[in-house]
Amino acid sequence: MLFRRIASLATLLAIVALRLDTQMMQLPFIDRRPIAEAFDNYADGDWKQYPRFLQRVRDCTRPGDSIAIVAPAMKWDDGYSYAYYRGSYYLTGREVLPLVTADDRLHPDNFYRARYIATWRAKVPPGRYRVICQAEGGALLQR
Repeated sequence: MLFRRIASLATLLAIVALRLDTQMMQLPFIDRRPIAEAFDNYADGDWKQYPRFLQRVRDCTRPGDSIAIVAPAMKWDDGYSYAYYRGSYYLTGREVLPLVTADDRLHPDNFYRARYIATWRAKVPPGRYRVICQAEGGALLQR
């Protein structure tokens, strides 16, 4: 019985020892800033300026304001879903209105319902708007 316990414990220790990743064990002892910056940039890919633009939009609006997002990709799977969900995250407390749904249907009613239009790397929609602020390749427009 004692031999069986010792063999089981030795097997367990061997499995754990063989599965240890030495790179992971080094993480507490190295400078992680370059890794953190890489992961921060990885999340946004080609849209690195977009979070800074959304932060500026947040600074220029108040909780409860309705904001429609206009992005370069106006198809859901081509990037609009990212623009909408990232906008919802950064603009917490504001009502972020989607202009495109998951099945790529446009919702012009949300465009007209919104108090503000946040347009980033996209053409300004036709109409009369007042530019509230501009930053990082985009503009916040008010009706």
